[in-house]
Amino acid sequence: MTEYLMPAKYARLILRVAQEQGYDVHELIEDAGLSFNPLELAPDESFEIPTLTFSKLFRRISDILQDEAFGLSTDFKVPPGTFRILCYTIIHCNTLRKAMDRATEFASMIYGFHGLNIKPMPPYKQQKGSDDATLVYSTAANLFNSDINLEKQLQIVNSLSMWHRFCCWLIGSQIIIKQVNLMGPPQNDFIGHRYFDCPVLFEQQENSLIVSASILDAPLVHNEDSLEAFLKTVPYQLLVIDEEQNCETVISRIRSVLGNNFTRSLPTFDEMAELLNISSRTLRRRLENEGTTYQKVKDECRRDAAIDYLNRSSLTINSVAALMGYDEPSAFHRSFKKWMGMTPGEFRRKQFT
Repeated sequence: MTEYLMPAKYARLILRVAQEQGYDVHELIEDAGLSFNPLELAPDESFEIPTLTFSKLFRRISDILQDEAFGLSTDFKVPPGTFRILCYTIIHCNTLRKAMDRATEFASMIYGFHGLNIKPMPPYKQQKGSDDATLVYSTAANLFNSDINLEKQLQIVNSLSMWHRFCCWLIGSQIIIKQVNLMGPPQNDFIGHRYFDCPVLFEQQENSLIVSASILDAPLVHNEDSLEAFLKTVPYQLLVIDEEQNCETVISRIRSVLGNNFTRSLPTFDEMAELLNISSRTLRRRLENEGTTYQKVKDECRRDAAIDYLNRSSLTINSVAALMGYDEPSAFHRSFKKWMGMTPGEFRRKQFT
């Protein structure tokens, strides 16, 4: 099993919040299984810890602080369980756009409970005629934290990254970030490049991500069953960075872009090459070297997604067919039998008997 790592600076941040609240950080460090005290690291010292260890520390400190925001909102605490309820509030939305709208309404309601009148504003913007959209991170946080120091910026970078990964999980597909905007000051050793492989601009008017506008209309591919499994591992899944991602095969990179969302039109061969930032000729050569074709990879992704959906007893076969992008269930039956040598019904009976 691969051991994923992340900068110890993030552990130092949340430990300092706990320390400022009067908690015994040495006990927290020992409980998390750390062999050193991250608070003793120099600001410019580069050191990494297992992401699983940080996840354990994150959950523990969030629990004792009774604040899922770790002080990012200086006006009130976000009690444990808030993210969970938010997830169940949006999981049945049809598209990511609708999920974001509902999440904004949810956040506005939470602010209202604390006497803060924050007008619900969509966390996305798109200029007329542009193919890009701006995903704005927490409008309220932008207002409350206009004077952002390096430490606060590091917290926001981490939150932006987790928010991006959560959106990817919701639609079952990788969302390519084209640019990151940060309100804070420039950093010579910007740790955020570990999360964002794109240009990062500082001293901007908002904290935001620039992405393709088409992702806003991507459908959500999860249900309450898969959400429950996801929540059991939070925040681990939202923190993991595969250190071997630069050594990925072209097949794994294609599968990452395709994801599990087959209700939308899949990229053409040339479009996929552009998304992978390589030429069509290079993509064709690499696929040949790996003994496959783009069509085969797409078919394998469809097959794997169909198997995953059919293993969810809460979904009918017709619902699975719709999630797979088939207008007619009979067409899905034919494709599945071609992939697996049996119909979806036969496959499901075999799995659940």
